[in-house]
Amino acid sequence: MKKSLLILFTLLPPLILLLLRPFGMDGRQSAILAALILTILWWVSGAVERTAASVFLLAVFFLFSGAPAATVFTFPRSENFLMILFSFLFSQGISNSGLADRLLQPLLGRAARSIPRLLLSMVCCSLAMIFVIPQPFSRIIILSAIYSSFFDRLPCVLERRSLKPVLMLGLFLSAVLADMLLLRGDIILNGALVSMGGVAMDEGTWIRYMFVPTAVLLLLALVLFALVFRRELRGYRCSPADLPSAPKAPLTRREKGCLVFIVCIVVLWATEDLHGISGTLTVIAGTALMFLPGLGLLGLHDLKSVNLKLLVFLTAAFAIGGVLKSCGVADILFSRFMFLFPETFSLGYIAVVLLTCIVLHMVLGSNVTTMSVVVPGLMTIGAGVAPPLILLFLIYIAICGHFILPFHHVMLLLGEGKGYYGTSHMVRLGIPLTVLILLCAILVYMGWWQLLGLL
Repeated sequence: MKKSLLILFTLLPPLILLLLRPFGMDGRQSAILAALILTILWWVSGAVERTAASVFLLAVFFLFSGAPAATVFTFPRSENFLMILFSFLFSQGISNSGLADRLLQPLLGRAARSIPRLLLSMVCCSLAMIFVIPQPFSRIIILSAIYSSFFDRLPCVLERRSLKPVLMLGLFLSAVLADMLLLRGDIILNGALVSMGGVAMDEGTWIRYMFVPTAVLLLLALVLFALVFRRELRGYRCSPADLPSAPKAPLTRREKGCLVFIVCIVVLWATEDLHGISGTLTVIAGTALMFLPGLGLLGLHDLKSVNLKLLVFLTAAFAIGGVLKSCGVADILFSRFMFLFPETFSLGYIAVVLLTCIVLHMVLGSNVTTMSVVVPGLMTIGAGVAPPLILLFLIYIAICGHFILPFHHVMLLLGEGKGYYGTSHMVRLGIPLTVLILLCAILVYMGWWQLLGLL
């Protein structure tokens, strides 16, 4: 009964839109906008399963929008689709090898002696794993399992039940912000930003704009984390005497062979800018070789690791901007909101962009969903006023660096769903972190871009 009422509630706004046809829209335009609003309400509320809602939106776009099929299905036709598809399998092969756990567990006992060193180890592991496991979800799942097992061996964590959730939140915070340092950090979110923004972007450009200021944001966020949870973190300690001794079995011949193979693929992928071989081709080739009997890292049963539901959702999310532009809805809508934005690119303009993104992200939740709505609109409004790359990165910072509730970031939702920490932990950190994001966007990022002469 509750779900039926929720579905009926989500139908009301689209029906009103169809009846009123606001802003001078014709029947087709109002129907397309109504279908989009209905789908977003389903995505956010969970009234209809996300994949079914995505298929509904794609069907409406394809049959009634008048947009070319290439526009509706722009994501499956892109290189990002192949990268994401094969990264699921490649990451599963890494997981099957067991090397991440074998190599990292012994290091943590020596590196994580204090809270500053523990947080540093989280950042370093998150950065290093970007080059080993391209798929961000698989990466954080493996890292969280390793750290969770490590914390379960520490007497201080076993004695204080309130400590482990805080430590695990610190790991997920480190991973989320570390993924913002590099274009390849999150091939889903970062790839979505570039595709939706319609700009040419390589790793070098991303590093030039983002690496230094994001490193400052990461440092400040970890300091903020330590201050917010200072009471719980006082009880952390880690010394060799605290860790039970474990037998150190050497790597087997097969494990050494797998390690050499993975290192070669990682190096080839990481040096893409030097040799010119596409990272997508590298991942595809590496994935194919993992099926060979000599390595045996992947089997046919591992095909289930490909998240088809996520790919369908991304296909629908990527289609929104192009379809709205194609049928004229984008021009009608965005022209109505242009009065909110100053006529010149100024501090006021930046503040409006950041607040618009954060408010919509609070409501819509999903990063990709919010970007699919915000990026086309703000890029259209800002045409000729704001530098395109600067505007695109401001949108990215406000959406992907901001969270308060679990559904505001898929990676953080994974951690909350696993029971590593609770919603109360996220709210406690997320509220002051939102303020920090706004200040860093205006002072740190804009200051860095001015220093480089990009403004």
